[in-house]
Amino acid sequence: MERNYHLRDNEEPLPALYIELTRPSEDEPFLKDLLAPLDTGAPLTAMPIDYRDTAGLKVYDYTPVKHGNYYERRCPKYLAKVTAEECMPQTVEIIFLPTLRQPVIGRNLMRHWHTTLKGPERILEIAEP
Repeated sequence: MERNYHLRDNEEPLPALYIELTRPSEDEPFLKDLLAPLDTGAPLTAMPIDYRDTAGLKVYDYTPVKHGNYYERRCPKYLAKVTAEECMPQTVEIIFLPTLRQPVIGRNLMRHWHTTLKGPERILEIAEP
């Protein structure tokens, strides 16, 4: 799959994909069409806190999280199936953060793909093994 970088809010173009989230025991997504940039610095896929109530997920585990000036020693982690455009759904740990304005695809989801960023061409290539 090959995608052009996305433009958002008059900022620099960024590598991003539209994602949808599904509860692990269900087939129908509870969140759809969310533009999520790829963040190689983020260990986990993260969502804005506003989506937490909609998700209705059960806490799976806890992890320390630092995002900018925000720090939480025991941030709840949840399991969700995340589907990114034409990629196969992957069940990964996600977190909800009050400091995010939009979802972020972290390394835990990216590790399922071979990803190439072609910066000068502003193209994101993804291949699944």
